[in-house]
Amino acid sequence: MKPLSARNSAKAIVLHEGKILVNRCASRFGDYYALPGGGQRTGEMLSETVKRELLEETGYSVTPMRLSGIYERISEGRRDGNSHKIYFIFLCKLDGRERQEPTEKDRFQIGCEWIDLKDAHRKNLFPRAIRDNLTGLIGHGETIFIGSEKNNH
Repeated sequence: MKPLSARNSAKAIVLHEGKILVNRCASRFGDYYALPGGGQRTGEMLSETVKRELLEETGYSVTPMRLSGIYERISEGRRDGNSHKIYFIFLCKLDGRERQEPTEKDRFQIGCEWIDLKDAHRKNLFPRAIRDNLTGLIGHGETIFIGSEKNNH
């Protein structure tokens, strides 16, 4: 088992006309949704990470407005090793409406789509801590810590 090391992940909440942008994903556990975004590269600011990842995964250009929340997740005993992620969740605004072709999708991503914000709490949005705190992440004017989770597989 490889040692546990933390990885920063910049995620985006992008709202437009009452909808939220999500990645549609499929794994052996079934279909689910996730906020677009991903891993920070060495020497890259988190605000740069979220912009790059959104463009790569969805084709949309965004501007981060504020850091909405922080969430930490540790998964131990996975077949591919341990995973320790710290999610930095940014509220972002869409830069124009033109969309480029996505260039690099996440491992389980099969596409991206806009879902009604009012229905988002009923969707299989992963991780659940983000889904369960979506209203606070959008509505608070300050950064909130939405918790830590440790799973043993």
